[in-house]
Amino acid sequence: MTWAVVARKDFNDARRSRSLWGLSAAFLVLALLFAGLYAFVPEVTADEEMSTVGLMTFLAAPIALFVAVASLVVAYKSVAGEAESGSGKLLLGLPHTRRDVVLGKVVGRSLVLAVPVLVGLVAMLAIVFVGEVTFSAADYVLFGLVTMLFVLVYMAFFVGISASTTSTARAATLSVLALVILEFAWDVVPIGAWFVANGFVVPPGLFSGAAMPDWVAFLANMPPSSAYLNSVGGVLTGSMSGAGPWYLSQWFSLVVLAVWGIVPLVVGYLRYNRADL
Repeated sequence: MTWAVVARKDFNDARRSRSLWGLSAAFLVLALLFAGLYAFVPEVTADEEMSTVGLMTFLAAPIALFVAVASLVVAYKSVAGEAESGSGKLLLGLPHTRRDVVLGKVVGRSLVLAVPVLVGLVAMLAIVFVGEVTFSAADYVLFGLVTMLFVLVYMAFFVGISASTTSTARAATLSVLALVILEFAWDVVPIGAWFVANGFVVPPGLFSGAAMPDWVAFLANMPPSSAYLNSVGGVLTGSMSGAGPWYLSQWFSLVVLAVWGIVPLVVGYLRYNRADL
């Protein structure tokens, strides 16, 4: 279990740096701000009764964006930085395999981000009780678990990118490009695919709010954040099956999340395993 040694060192190094404290402060402000808006500014939501489900639903989108951006910042130099500086050779000179390094980086960096997220979620309980939000411990825990899975997925995604190159500049470029596409530009992908599939003719109902075909909806739900939001909706409502085809169900969104974490990490590891350090 030498990967655990790598993970422990990675987390301890972050604990002594300003990154963990900065992330903790940033997420704490974000969580308290949005929880306060939900609890004390009824105009921001149409909920007739304030509840844990409503609060978590309100928080899910900003949390998703924070986790995506913070994961990039924490992970993009995780493997590439050591390969570029030469410290990777020293690390591999110890009884660690390259698989141990990659896996340890994922676990260690995930803990670095999981700590501030958990601190923020716990701190929000003060606003939940002061604001007289109907509290459900089960919903709160389920939301926390899905969010921790999301943290792990995005961290594995960016560690995979970092492991695929020995240049921090290239790792940063690829990571930012991936973030922009997945978080800000993905909406054009399903619409563009629908346009192409319709013979390069604007599909009827595209601009009238008509329901899109199931396969287009599936493409729209593909990004990690979309899969996370869909999964959160499923666990909070207690229904993971949904009303449509199985590939649009909430339980399948968990599979999509797993794929986003596993595939880039495996590809990155294979490239790192063949790299000449």
